[in-house]
Amino acid sequence: MNLTTEIKLGAFVLATSFAFAFLILTFGEIPLFRPETKTYTVYFKDVGGLSKGAEVRVSGIRAGKVEDIVLEGDKVRVVFNVEKDIKLFRDASATIGTLGLMGDKYLAITPGTPSLGELPENSTISTSEGVVDTDKLIRELTRTAENFRLVAMNLNKILEENRKNLKETLENLNALTATLRQMAEENQDNLREVLSQMAQLTENLNRTLPEAVASIDRLADELAGIASENRKDIRVLVANLRSISQDLKGELPKLVDNLNNLSENLSTVIAENRKDIRASIKNISEITHRLKSSSKRLDNILAKIEGGEGTLGKLVTDDALYENVSKGAKLFGEAGDVITKTKIFVGFGGEAYSEGDAKGYMSLRIEPDRRTYYLLEIVGDSRGRVYTEQIVGGSEIVKKEFKPEFTLQIAKNFFVGENRYFTVRAGLKESTGGIGFDFVPSNRVRIYSDIWDTGRKDRPGESGLKPNLQVGVQFRLKGPLYTRFGGDDLLNDKLRGAFIGAGLEFSEEYLKYLLGGMGLPFP
Repeated sequence: MNLTTEIKLGAFVLATSFAFAFLILTFGEIPLFRPETKTYTVYFKDVGGLSKGAEVRVSGIRAGKVEDIVLEGDKVRVVFNVEKDIKLFRDASATIGTLGLMGDKYLAITPGTPSLGELPENSTISTSEGVVDTDKLIRELTRTAENFRLVAMNLNKILEENRKNLKETLENLNALTATLRQMAEENQDNLREVLSQMAQLTENLNRTLPEAVASIDRLADELAGIASENRKDIRVLVANLRSISQDLKGELPKLVDNLNNLSENLSTVIAENRKDIRASIKNISEITHRLKSSSKRLDNILAKIEGGEGTLGKLVTDDALYENVSKGAKLFGEAGDVITKTKIFVGFGGEAYSEGDAKGYMSLRIEPDRRTYYLLEIVGDSRGRVYTEQIVGGSEIVKKEFKPEFTLQIAKNFFVGENRYFTVRAGLKESTGGIGFDFVPSNRVRIYSDIWDTGRKDRPGESGLKPNLQVGVQFRLKGPLYTRFGGDDLLNDKLRGAFIGAGLEFSEEYLKYLLGGMGLPFP
């Protein structure tokens, strides 16, 4: 069959597009372009959702990725690599961080102190810190809200029980204010004189005290010298001190008289400054009145809160509202947990058949948990739908009809070990009903079988055809790259053949790492 120029041009554009997509999605895995890396290990009690393929940042700079995560006893061993030219030192530490609002986890490394020496490759980082448990924070906030409610109830109870005492205290303050006002009025002039004398005394002390302190220091130095060098003269000094003591006995009555005079002057100052003292007492009375008014307002506010008025009152007294808030917080936490656990895988590949035909497909696999996943594929098959067309003269022409086919299946996994499980799939298989069975003995190998197309609409001109049965083995080579081979249409002798193919399947974490490394925006 001769190919037209349009078909050749379309095939060339399609092949170029697939090659370009293949280079973009696998650029980070080509060893020729990847920088050399070195491997380290760190242990955590809880990795908080960190997954294999997550990025590693050293001092905030993207420097590698997580290679493996394994549970060992009560700890989690995390194996990661960083670029060769980045140095980690012996006191390096590791923590688990969160990227943006999506909550993507990454491994954060603090390189440590250069003076302690470089940490050898394949060593274990001894210092690690896990992540904060969001559910625990929500529970703590719930307890805090309950404690706040109890405090408000206790405060209201205390005010109710001590209302009488507060009233008596305010009455006593009013009586004290009146007494102080009377004293200020009677001793206004004396207070003024006392204040004036105290100001003069303070001025004299500021002027003479430094000289007196200096004289005392000199006297102490001289006494020390006398004590060490002139012990004999100390006796004479003691005799002189005794003489001074006798003199003080005569001067002491005069000092007492001076103190009496000072007391009289103080009374005079109080009498002269009665107006000022009255103003001060009036201010104290106003402050007392304001305190009494504020106390009444506080009683009103607490009464409204206790009666359930306002937002705060409803929050404290309405148990149904409190329960709804708690349930909403719990549902929010559960929804966040489901989103965090859901995994997405994107892939594409092709298969070549012994009859010379070929098949290409693009797939999307959504895995909300380990036991369930949903599979969507868009398939292009060069075999197409075969049919014959009669022309004038009795001749027959074999023709093919090409159009995209769709696979949409739900799958359930049944585990028989840590990484070994059987899978049952059902739904659409290449736009017809079909079922499939898989057995996965390890992370690298998958044995699968599919049976579909019971009506054999692909070959309407041939009768008696059985459903299409395909059995194959898929082997993961490295990273997202895999190869597969097996038998096709095994139930029909005329159509039975073999196939071989290859493809790529990327996890969500792997796509984020690749596209982020190439500077492309990714949520």
